[in-house]
Amino acid sequence: MKINPSFWLSLFFAIILGLSLVTAIQWSWETRLFPWTIGIPSLFLAVCQVFVDLTSSEVDGDEAPTRQILDIPTDQSLPKEVTRRGTVVAFGWLMSFAVSVWLVGFLVASPLFIFFYLRYQARAKMTSSCAVAGLTTLFIWGLFDQIMHVAWPDAVLFKLFGF
Repeated sequence: MKINPSFWLSLFFAIILGLSLVTAIQWSWETRLFPWTIGIPSLFLAVCQVFVDLTSSEVDGDEAPTRQILDIPTDQSLPKEVTRRGTVVAFGWLMSFAVSVWLVGFLVASPLFIFFYLRYQARAKMTSSCAVAGLTTLFIWGLFDQIMHVAWPDAVLFKLFGF
């Protein structure tokens, strides 16, 4: 039986999500509410994708344009190098967001990430990038911090420098 190459990536994400959810168990209810709200459905979808990748096989040359991920047909007209580069760039942005949340906390990392992504990856104008990052900051701060009183985990850099 030949395993679909995307199986390993799906399995990696399912394991990371599972470990993240288990880690959040030790947090207070208010703190773990946000990661669990996102993490539990994401884990379910990742596990579903693992099973789909495990039961599907790699498609050969003539059938490549009809290859699907779940029920979505994928475009196979792009060269594999372009697809790989896009995957690496997307993974880099995701990892930079995760590391920045760990270093400076969610409330600071979110607007910074949104600004830099819009400005440098999406090539949006400065005013658009600032406006979207600012409005997103107001939304996250207003809803999760002020209304729901979510207890955010302490940022590593803030702990290190005593803030």
